[in-house]
Amino acid sequence: MPRLSRDTWAQIRAEREAGLSFGLLASRYGISKTAIVQRAKAEGWGDGTDVAELVRRKACARLTGVDITDHQKRAAAIDAAAELAADVIRRHQAETREVYELLWSALEMHRAAETLDEKRLAFETLKAAKISSETLTNLQRMERVSHGLDDAGGGKTEIVIERSYGVMEPGANGAGEVP
Repeated sequence: MPRLSRDTWAQIRAEREAGLSFGLLASRYGISKTAIVQRAKAEGWGDGTDVAELVRRKACARLTGVDITDHQKRAAAIDAAAELAADVIRRHQAETREVYELLWSALEMHRAAETLDEKRLAFETLKAAKISSETLTNLQRMERVSHGLDDAGGGKTEIVIERSYGVMEPGANGAGEVP
């Protein structure tokens, strides 16, 4: 039986993880099926049932420029990816905090409002907080999915703000009657 190079074993692994059978690989490369099965178990190869995971791993390897078969380089790539993910999460926390502060500021404005103009201004600020919240939620969800932090599934967040000061006069401060 021939001794296979590291590159050949990498090719066999890739083909196995793409779904090829042990028997086909054994005949293709002229080695025993048992040798491939033992190596696959020892190295934790996939069997083609989770090709999406393999694609994610290969994409990560291409993004980081690190060969995922080298254990030290793989560990370094995992550390780099974890740091990138942590940076994304930290930034999301700061962005969320800003929208949170805008919301509470607007609620305080609304509670303190005495005139109709003050209530309108507070309401507009509340609308800005709502729009900011929804936009930020969508942007962060897309970014988390693109970085592999969340699945693409996920529900839609909806926030509804109702006016508490009645119908506005047409043309007052650029506002019109809301049905």
